Amino acid sequence: MHVETLTSCSSELRVKPATDADGAYLLEAFEQALSPYYDGDHHLHAKRVLQTHLAGGKDDRGLLSTRQLLLVLWEGDRRCGVLNLVFKRQSTCKISPLILFPPDQNRRGLGTKLMGAAEEQARSAGARNLYCTVAKNNESSLTFFLQHGFVVCGDADEQYKTGETEILLRKPLPQPRSVVDADDTISVLQVQDAAWSEIRKLLSSNLPRLVDGVSDAWLESMHRNTRNYYASPEDDGHRTWVFAAQDRSGRYRAAAIVTYKKGGALKVMPIAARDMVAFRALILDLPSLLFGWGRKAYLHHAPTAAEVAILQESTWKLEALLPGAYGEEVITQQWGCSLDSDAPPRNLRVNSRYLSMIKSGQKKLEIRVAYEHIKEINSGDLVKLVSNSSADHVIRAVHEVRRYSSLEQMLEREDIEQVLPGFTHEEALRRLRVIYPPEKERLGIVVLDLG
Repeated sequence: MHVETLTSCSSELRVKPATDADGAYLLEAFEQALSPYYDGDHHLHAKRVLQTHLAGGKDDRGLLSTRQLLLVLWEGDRRCGVLNLVFKRQSTCKISPLILFPPDQNRRGLGTKLMGAAEEQARSAGARNLYCTVAKNNESSLTFFLQHGFVVCGDADEQYKTGETEILLRKPLPQPRSVVDADDTISVLQVQDAAWSEIRKLLSSNLPRLVDGVSDAWLESMHRNTRNYYASPEDDGHRTWVFAAQDRSGRYRAAAIVTYKKGGALKVMPIAARDMVAFRALILDLPSLLFGWGRKAYLHHAPTAAEVAILQESTWKLEALLPGAYGEEVITQQWGCSLDSDAPPRNLRVNSRYLSMIKSGQKKLEIRVAYEHIKEINSGDLVKLVSNSSADHVIRAVHEVRRYSSLEQMLEREDIEQVLPGFTHEEALRRLRVIYPPEKERLGIVVLDLG
């Protein structure tokens, strides 16, 4: 355990393992920071955490934990934060708690420093997830965790204090990948009749375990009501669209049927996927594709644990559990998302490498093919750029939208360093044409200036 190496670019900011000399500071920090949101004896909590840490991290009361680690953040000779980590036998790690104290330390990167220490320690221990809970009324802390890639798993009323709602959060810690497989470049679009036979096979081979009574006749009856998605809406309850996730080889790897329901809601059901990469692409892209075509969308599905994780990382929210709705031994879940003007920012999937460049400000131009839902993005809109392999994301306002007839024309007029940092003109053109082959390039090119 090499915590002493966790130093910032400034020699003044250090994260160090707690010592017995930190006791008085911890008592005050726990009491001041936790008492507004949690009942209980916070002095006793602080003492137990410190004693456990000083005893080598072994907690005899924590039957599911392997060890604990208590860290203190120092700025020069002044303590300014505390972080306690609880490592679990299930390869997860709990933050319990992360505190900045004294509290008048906003916008100085201190919380980010502690979060970096938490992630480094969790990854070195092989943890799959970081998780924590935050009181709903603790708005600054909740915002902080959401900005650092945590996703909401749910909420619990009066879990730790009467009248207080606790928000449950987690952050997945996937193993980093420097290169995304070529097959992970996936487009999600409405599919036409020519592709229906392949889509029907995909659905019929994956649905029987989730839905009783699946048959080709049932799927064909749904398909007969399909409409061109961009045609004018008509005939309440009789409009159906088929969307699918297609990889670069042309193979369809996930699909969903969307039906317009009375009252302006869109029902997404059935859903099927060959793999999690395709399921993720479909789930992340559908809200943008369906935006403006109803008040909300809701899906019915019996997801696996991995699929639930993806749904949580998206704009979909769990609304109901429906045992026996589609199969006697199946618990179908309903997830919903808003599609009107109050909808969350649109998701745009981005290669993890490029997302890091966007977050740092190194890359400011995002290149897209002019699909209909991309052409609907306007200057001033907020977009949520999401990693194509994890929950990592950033929200940016679109400063300007520019359109070109080809990639060549776009690269002649735009700053290549803002498009693909480190690439020459020729390298950038080759790379973009791998991502956007000729049939896609012919649709036109859209540049989202993230300014």
